[in-house]
Amino acid sequence: MESRFAWRNLYTTTIFTMILGLAPCTSSTLLGQENSVLNEAEIAPDQMESIEIADDPKTVDPATLVSAQLAAPVTVKLDGEPLKKLFSWLQQEQSLNLLVDYQALAAVKVLETEPVYEELSEAPLYLLLNRLERMGISWYEQDNSLVLTSRPEYLKHDRTSSYHLGDLFDAGYQPADLLNLIRQCSGGRWSGTQEGFTVLLGDVVFIRQQDDTHREIAGLLSALRKHGRRTFTMDSPGQEKLRTALEQKLTVDFQETPLVIAVQEISRLAQIPIRLDRIAMTAGTVRERAPVTLTLTEQKLGSVLGSLLSNLGLSWSLRDEVLWITSYESANKNHKTAVFDVRDLCSDSQESMALKKAIETQTRASWKTQDDRAGSLEVPKPGVLVARHTESVLDEVLQLLENYRIALKASKFRPEKTLDPAELVTGYYRLTESMAMDLSRLLPDLILPGTWSSEQNRGGPGTIRLIAAESGTADVKQNPTPYAVLVIRQTRAAHQSIGKLISSLRGSQPVDPEAALQPARKTDRQRESFGRRLIPR
Repeated sequence: MESRFAWRNLYTTTIFTMILGLAPCTSSTLLGQENSVLNEAEIAPDQMESIEIADDPKTVDPATLVSAQLAAPVTVKLDGEPLKKLFSWLQQEQSLNLLVDYQALAAVKVLETEPVYEELSEAPLYLLLNRLERMGISWYEQDNSLVLTSRPEYLKHDRTSSYHLGDLFDAGYQPADLLNLIRQCSGGRWSGTQEGFTVLLGDVVFIRQQDDTHREIAGLLSALRKHGRRTFTMDSPGQEKLRTALEQKLTVDFQETPLVIAVQEISRLAQIPIRLDRIAMTAGTVRERAPVTLTLTEQKLGSVLGSLLSNLGLSWSLRDEVLWITSYESANKNHKTAVFDVRDLCSDSQESMALKKAIETQTRASWKTQDDRAGSLEVPKPGVLVARHTESVLDEVLQLLENYRIALKASKFRPEKTLDPAELVTGYYRLTESMAMDLSRLLPDLILPGTWSSEQNRGGPGTIRLIAAESGTADVKQNPTPYAVLVIRQTRAAHQSIGKLISSLRGSQPVDPEAALQPARKTDRQRESFGRRLIPR
């Protein structure tokens, strides 16, 4: 089992670097990992061979994260009616306890006479409330009432909710990793020091945040408990219809047509709701009646939109079962979170980190390792990948994972070369002169006594030579201590023990014995040593 596990680690990660066109490199901290014991979160290779990745669930339905009244399907059409009429409809026909903060709305220039253009057909009521965000109206539930207010006032309202995480801890998630995942992949505003926002007591975490962030947290935890190939943590099922529609082909002919009219025509042809995000557009320089000219025949809806909007500096995004025409900035802020089942790709933490590194370097997106304002990519435990970014980037991640799966299935098994621990090899260890002199004298007594050449044991295979070494530029400026190199010829097993001893004396990370055995630049053949894993640079 151990040798098979070691081969799989080397094999799959090497294949991954080949797929992505990455040069492999080694890490001293990974030496000897082939003999480590699998923890609860790791996946044994015999289990991995039988894993089938399910396509479902594709999403956590947000309707399960709101009250029954807001999840109930409704039918309504507002074609320019004033906002006040919508408020009355919510109170009288939907029997909601509605509290409207008129003063806060007036402060952001949202009046009850504002016209509303929205439509729902047997769809959850919360979708309509979410769409009001495009008018500058936010909502939250409090004491069995629905509160409508401005975004600035909404951000002043937060509440504390508790989440039981015991089953996730039992499934192999570590508390610190899980709390970090919540902060990185659920949106919301978090403090840099964590105090005041999350408190973990036993298996229960108490979190103080706004309502929308609490819904994202609940969706994320639900997706961790049950997820498939890609599971969005809070995406209404109706979004799939929009994604399918983007593939249909349209023919359009616009000649100096006002943008709003062109959008209405495309919406009619595609049979999906397409809206102008007026707030985002107002913040820019594009008017909704800006003239557009475009003639295309039998082109996909996604391509038609791209051609129509690119010259105007606009983009589009999917949200709340509507395709929104919006600014690039707004579209790039529309981040979603998805959980990916990658149990068939990553058996342990090292392979998971290799996969994460590859995605960070091979997607065209910015991640928080490069930009704190960018998307997040986390591996809370082996076999589970969580990403938060725009939907187009999440599509790119999914395709990358599928390419990896295809390449693994088409690849041939090539067993790793087994190295003889009794083989005599020469190693080079650069140390301070005082440490090198002490070790040259003490090593024959500390490591495999009786195997070193001496006057009493002239047939011993082990030898030690001490050579003075030049100090580097940094050494001259910062540390004038002279250095020396120990040239040691011994068995590979002895070099492993020597590396551990030197590491303990230095109080640092383990010395890489294989690096010591190859002072010059390693060739591809020389890299085949000790079942070392290969990870992307």
